[in-house]
Amino acid sequence: MRLADAHCHMELFSDPKEAAMTAKDNGVELIITAGTNKESNIRMINGIVDASLVFGVAGISPDFSSEDGGFVDQLEEMVRKNRGIVGIGEIGLDGKMVKKAGMELQRKVFIEQIDVANRLSIPIVVHSRGKIDEVKEIVVKNKVERAVFHFFEGSESLAKELASRGYLISIPPLEYGRMKRIINYIDLSNIVAETDSPVVGRTPFDVLKVAEKISEVKGIGIEEVCEKLTENIKNYFYI
Repeated sequence: MRLADAHCHMELFSDPKEAAMTAKDNGVELIITAGTNKESNIRMINGIVDASLVFGVAGISPDFSSEDGGFVDQLEEMVRKNRGIVGIGEIGLDGKMVKKAGMELQRKVFIEQIDVANRLSIPIVVHSRGKIDEVKEIVVKNKVERAVFHFFEGSESLAKELASRGYLISIPPLEYGRMKRIINYIDLSNIVAETDSPVVGRTPFDVLKVAEKISEVKGIGIEEVCEKLTENIKNYFYI
């Protein structure tokens, strides 16, 4: 089976290369690791991203908007110089991080990074904890053509709207009723699977558990699901 992890954080593993190769040995052929702050983005291009198995999306997440917001100025050059960087992320808003980074600053840094992605014509990977509706409005208002909604927490109707705009819904390795309804509500062509490892899932190989759940909910064979999820990521990021 072909497996692909749409979102993880390889720099958080004690040995990122070993974690990636272990995943590969278990059938994972594509991993996208996401930057969150200046340090993680620099580590990404200095040994984690290899443009064959591990690709990256570079960005400043909302919780680091205050301390690392100035790094946004370097993102465009970083992407242009590294063919393994295929998007801007994870970026967005976080309603639980207001004390660490105020909402106005979060919005400013988010929109600045959308501008970078739009100039480069590459996708964004969106973080939207507690702010999914506002994030959607900003993405649409700023005419983003390709967006992956990481760890989607919205409603079925919102998932349907995002899918109709050509955006992808990223399903994490968690089981709860609303997530099953979302999987059932939208077409497989608008879904990708993620582990968010090692924060939520243990390793990128845990993407198989997500694929199995999607297979169960949709009543589609696991091999077909894995094939489609992998192709969704490859086609969206032009890999």
